[in-house]
Amino acid sequence: MLLAAALWLAPPTAVLAAPASSASLAQLRGMAVTAMAEGRMEQAAALTGLMLEADPDEPTALMIAAEAALLDDAFDEARLRAARAYPLVEGPARFRAARIVALGHTQAGAFTRAQIWLRRALPDAPGAAARAAVARDYRALRARNPLSVQLGFGAAPSSNVNGGSENDSLRLPGLPFEFDLSGDARALSGVTFSAHTALRYRLRADARSATSAELRLSGQTHALSATARRQAPEARGSDYAQASFGLGLVHAWRPESWSGPAEISLHATRNAYDDAPLSDRLRLAARRNFGIGAETDLRLTAETTRIERVDLDDGWWAPGIGVDIARRLGRDRATVSFDWREARTDRPDLGHESLTLGFDYDFGDSVGPAELGLGASVEWRDFDSSNYVAGERRDRRGTVTARIGLPATGAWGFHPELGLEAGRNWSNADLYDERVLQFDLGVVSSF
Repeated sequence: MLLAAALWLAPPTAVLAAPASSASLAQLRGMAVTAMAEGRMEQAAALTGLMLEADPDEPTALMIAAEAALLDDAFDEARLRAARAYPLVEGPARFRAARIVALGHTQAGAFTRAQIWLRRALPDAPGAAARAAVARDYRALRARNPLSVQLGFGAAPSSNVNGGSENDSLRLPGLPFEFDLSGDARALSGVTFSAHTALRYRLRADARSATSAELRLSGQTHALSATARRQAPEARGSDYAQASFGLGLVHAWRPESWSGPAEISLHATRNAYDDAPLSDRLRLAARRNFGIGAETDLRLTAETTRIERVDLDDGWWAPGIGVDIARRLGRDRATVSFDWREARTDRPDLGHESLTLGFDYDFGDSVGPAELGLGASVEWRDFDSSNYVAGERRDRRGTVTARIGLPATGAWGFHPELGLEAGRNWSNADLYDERVLQFDLGVVSSF
């Protein structure tokens, strides 16, 4: 029996809390494990009681007591015993202890705590089947838990953390000479540090619909390289820091006759830049998914956003439409996307219309320890007017990305994901010619 073998691996504590010889304690431990393995639970419980009288932190006794409590459906007692044993045992016994604590929290309706304990169980999982069972249970808990929490962290060395120009000078319309760009107007290299969290709480749900409230927080700051500090001595990485805070409501539903769900959402967001308020946004969006056959999914999105620029004391509407088509190709998945956006303002270099075409490909089979994904996008963006060219400003941007997930190197159900992005923006306004090469190291959930 795996449990009996695991319990034998549990190291005994060095000091007894009551008079008893180490030999007698070892004999009791062996007798209790044997009794439990043979199904003589009353005898095992009695022996366990003697061990706990001698040492309340005797790990084998705590584990046997937890297992016995489970058999009696005494989930609270099982959880408490297993939680006390968890730091005292190792290997399969430690894995089993975490699983018992997770089960106890699940029975009590404390789903978030149960999810945390499932993550704590993973490092001690005895094999691939045990890890798969933990992942399966975690997903089942996520479906039952009204609270959903997403976390993300990243560090990204970049050739252009400030969105600066690749040019050293620019020519203004109507003037016969060029102006040298300041150091901080040109691309500055460095490292971008980012973090984000999203909390969703299900307010109500039935078999066909659910309504949830959301809280979103994100932020990023930068550390400039030595080269960037020489180029722009007065610049600081925090000068380009960004942060956002958002609240939202989401209602999703799926009538029985539909092939996919629909969703309507309303989000309010405050954005800050360089420690000062930048904009307030109110976004209303509707989304509908369609199943086209067994292998293809179609998603349509329509939205409109009211943007109030705090720094400019001005506001405008920004509508948009999106179409995504995803198709499963065996174990792989390919996605083609189309997005149209418009910013309806007369302000130079802000009012524009854009069209973006994207392609993503995720490989279903790992390449060695790595899970791979590739992406590419092309954007056409036309501005009605600009301070830097006569007439319309036209930007054309191309981006390619690669994603490398390393789930085998993770811990607690999180694993590193590497990203590589190369982008170029071509503009008839020299200031907006940009290049960026960025390497991203992030941490994502394995579930």
